Amino acid sequence: MQPADLFRATTFRLALSYLAIFMVSAIALLGLVSWSTSVFIQWQVQETVEAEAGGLSEKYRERGIEGLTELIAQRAREDSERRSVYLLLSPDGMRLAGNLYGWPAREGDTEGWIRFSIEKVGDDQFVTEVLARTYVLPQGYHLLVGRSLFDTRRVKLAINRALGLGLAITIILGVVGGYVTSRHMVQRVDAMSRTARRIVGGDMNQRMRLSGGNDEFDQLAHSFNEMMDEIQRLVESLSTVTDNIAHDLRTPLNRMRSRIDLVLMHSPDVEAFRRTLEETLAEADNLLATFNALLTISHAESGTRMHNLPPLDPALLAADAAELYEPLAEEKGVTLSAQAESGLSVAGDRHLLFQALANLIDNAVKYTPAGGCVSIRVAAVDEGVEVAVADSGPGIPEESRGRVLDRFVRLDATRSTPGNGLGLSLVKAVARLHCAQLILEDNSPGLIVRMVFPGQRPS
Repeated sequence: MQPADLFRATTFRLALSYLAIFMVSAIALLGLVSWSTSVFIQWQVQETVEAEAGGLSEKYRERGIEGLTELIAQRAREDSERRSVYLLLSPDGMRLAGNLYGWPAREGDTEGWIRFSIEKVGDDQFVTEVLARTYVLPQGYHLLVGRSLFDTRRVKLAINRALGLGLAITIILGVVGGYVTSRHMVQRVDAMSRTARRIVGGDMNQRMRLSGGNDEFDQLAHSFNEMMDEIQRLVESLSTVTDNIAHDLRTPLNRMRSRIDLVLMHSPDVEAFRRTLEETLAEADNLLATFNALLTISHAESGTRMHNLPPLDPALLAADAAELYEPLAEEKGVTLSAQAESGLSVAGDRHLLFQALANLIDNAVKYTPAGGCVSIRVAAVDEGVEVAVADSGPGIPEESRGRVLDRFVRLDATRSTPGNGLGLSLVKAVARLHCAQLILEDNSPGLIVRMVFPGQRPS
């Protein structure tokens, strides 16, 4: 993976966007902290100046101008750090005491506070900024008490450096974290893309790898793998259907062609022509029935007809189907009975449901020997509404019950009977379309096929 690919990644750009938003918020927060710190320190300086001024005022009231002059000179000598600034002027402007040699040129505010810069305090060269307050004493004396802002600026600078260092470390960690996270994301996306390209190249067995963390990528990969399993099943089913169609249709088409060739080889005979046409028409009807069954299965599997379907009574559906196949059952010597609870309903396509039920009854009558019985049952169960068809025929082995639901699958024992192997496939498609369970069970003897619909039970 090239660095340029990483910088083009959406995850990395998203990480940078969040980092930029965080930086703006952090800078605003740091600015607020710095400003608050400056205000607090200045407030402390003002409190210190006012406290010192209060002490000097008390001394002035006790001992007069001489005591004040002596105290200012003493404090100026004791301030070895040169952090405090004092200046006492006589009414005519003459310096009486202090470590400041001239009155600042700037004017103070209404409360007497003044901010100015000096280059010398006492005998030392000391460039600093001073925050001071001026007072006018009785008899016209002028007093200035101030405090150097050197320590204030040093503290503020230390705080700003710490905040700046923290911001720089945050930015570096954010960029590195975004890079690492984006690299991990891009690698997983690249792995998925490579798998998808191999699938496009024809390797249908490829699947997305799961990391085991059950994160969003694992969920996406799991859904993709399920989709590929279904696609592969459909592709294999389509291939099987195509082969079966070619195999099952070739025989009747060859019979039709051979029959027509045979009649054309002999002298014209109206009866022979009629018999050949009737046999050909029967073969054509069988072919059309096969294609119609395939189209019905395709429509049922597509689900395009399941929209705003009204509820129907499965008992009436079972009664109609039983009435339709009762003559066939009597002709074969099979007893056909129907038992249905009233008041049940299922939502579905009546035509498809009737065709599915008819296919089950047709198979049951077809494979049940004379003297046997076929029963249709409609009843309410815990899961919803059950429609079942049971017979007393040879049944289907348990290991073959899943396979007979595929298209064109016919067991060896049934190949001699008429049919195209699409009946149970249609039932499966209709059941799936209606979200019904299709269950094949042993009827001892025979087979019972149950369709359980999520219908409404009687109130």
